[in-house]
Amino acid sequence: MNRCPLNLARWGGAWIVAWAVCQPPAWASPEPEVPADSVRFLSEFSGTGRLLFFANHQDELQEDRFLTEGAMALDFTFISFAEKLSLRSRFTLLANMGTSVAENLPFSPKETAYEITPFVEYRTAAHLVRFGWNHVCQHLIYKDNETPWYVAAGSNNVPPDVYYNRLFLGAGRREIRPEILRQVFFGRREGGPVPPRVIWYVEAGGYLRSLPGMDEESLAGGNAWTADLTADLRLLLHAADRWLLFANSRTQVLLDGDDEWYSRERVELEVAFNPRGFGLSLLLGAHLLDEHPRDSKEGLIELGAVSYF
Repeated sequence: MNRCPLNLARWGGAWIVAWAVCQPPAWASPEPEVPADSVRFLSEFSGTGRLLFFANHQDELQEDRFLTEGAMALDFTFISFAEKLSLRSRFTLLANMGTSVAENLPFSPKETAYEITPFVEYRTAAHLVRFGWNHVCQHLIYKDNETPWYVAAGSNNVPPDVYYNRLFLGAGRREIRPEILRQVFFGRREGGPVPPRVIWYVEAGGYLRSLPGMDEESLAGGNAWTADLTADLRLLLHAADRWLLFANSRTQVLLDGDDEWYSRERVELEVAFNPRGFGLSLLLGAHLLDEHPRDSKEGLIELGAVSYF
């Protein structure tokens, strides 16, 4: 008689565990309707990981500096109001690997950068608007025993450190966010809205010349930017059940303190997949034009992959 309760407890626990394991994951359940006046804290987060390989180098500086690039970004919501107005933030960390400075290594770290971007976002059924602040630090890494690589290869005209603060205002299609793009294209139900063939986002920025406790040179790093304008365009070329083909373009113009304009143009083919609830893209890109005096990648071809979660 004493063994019966033990057996019941044992089998009951096993059934509970089995039932919990067999339940569908939270992302597979239909989204509940959000009340019009609801306030949510830390309700959303997403991230990306990127790895690129460069080819078709144009000069000694590009050969020395750009071999591979890796980046991680985390984007999350602090607070949202009825899923329309939200305070969000993005953290990005990037590292470039270039020609090795040691005989027993294939490459060496040449640059690291981080970016902190808090912003306010307002979403409608089709579009979004953003207003925020970029705080960015870029550092070229000194690894040589005698002369820094960026002095020898860059003819002493590459500032080793760049810090800047930038206010921006942007607007575009809501699908510019990767998690919304996957939901719209891969999670569409029969009879739902037709995904857009063109996804666009335009952003204008103004650079702060100084902050308390900092001088102008520390914020500009030799690149005295005043303003910029960026336009991102994604054109859907083909859509299948498990993959998408996009042609992408990024155009940027920058204005410096001497009223000089600098242009940048990058084009890309992207094949996007959605395996098991996370996203994966394979990329083939080219920098057709890049007049940036410090970070020019003009002529480089990129081959890489991006994962989304």
